Amino acid sequence: MSFKVLVTAAAAVSASLAMSPAQAQEFPSQAIQIVIPYAPGGGTDVIARPVAVELAERLKQPVLLDHKGGAGGNIGAQFAAKAQPNGYTLVMVNNSHVINPFVYKSPGYDMQGDFTPISVLATAPMVVVVHKTSPVKTLREFVDLAKKSPGKLNFGSAGVGTPGHLAPLLLFKQAGINLVHIAYKGSGPAVMAQLSQQFDIQFATPAVVAPHIKSGELRALAVTSKARFAAFPDVPSVVEAGIPGLGDYDQSIWWGLLAPARTDPKILDALHANVTAVVRSPKMTELLTSRGMVPTTTTRAEFQALIKGDMQKWELIVRENAITAE
Repeated sequence: MSFKVLVTAAAAVSASLAMSPAQAQEFPSQAIQIVIPYAPGGGTDVIARPVAVELAERLKQPVLLDHKGGAGGNIGAQFAAKAQPNGYTLVMVNNSHVINPFVYKSPGYDMQGDFTPISVLATAPMVVVVHKTSPVKTLREFVDLAKKSPGKLNFGSAGVGTPGHLAPLLLFKQAGINLVHIAYKGSGPAVMAQLSQQFDIQFATPAVVAPHIKSGELRALAVTSKARFAAFPDVPSVVEAGIPGLGDYDQSIWWGLLAPARTDPKILDALHANVTAVVRSPKMTELLTSRGMVPTTTTRAEFQALIKGDMQKWELIVRENAITAE
């Protein structure tokens, strides 16, 4: 089901046609649609809404957010992959979209063949959290507890094949521990389940767990970056935990904007220039930082290299753990 949010003046995205060179020069001349492959309210939405508002101001055209959730983000990605490559239909994705091709038998899109990158918009490490009643106060203590109880502890995530599923597996492997995975249908349900003490530990996005850390309901053990994270200055990094084998552990979530493959380079240049200007603005920097994210921009080539590198990394983890989803 598609849920469309109008973030500027009332407008509908008209039927898209392939663009002539003259039309490319005039871009944009109509509303732009950004597909969000998830239900409203998630981390992708947190970034997309303010970016869409500011982008509309710069381009002098409405920017629409079109939520097409389902199948781990595959439905929205499929829609965007099949859209006309004219710059009027874009899609905002995160790490999950480089993982899905290895988890799903038929994701319905080719991450490298069906899309062309515009820019990364934000990044953030995950926060390793336990319930306030947990006996452990540090990540080292949790690893020691897990070694004493192999297979008896569990971890929750927003779903099979998500960064919150795979990043813990990588840490557990390097630390030499084994936990049982419990998958939920989204980050919201996963956090609610942890608050109800349905599992022992979670690797979550900062924006989702920050209120519960602040209230004291959840305890942050570490952030999944090599250095401390400004949003949680008192929380040590995984590397600081001093666990053998984790000296190079650094796993972050990224969010970025893609266009359908074969989009005119001049249109891509225009989109890249305006999107990166929005993200780098003081207003957006302050807003994203306040939500536990790091405003980040890349060249199109850098984003493509990031996608390629992530696909190689996560394919290995997926295959080693025989992870599949329907």
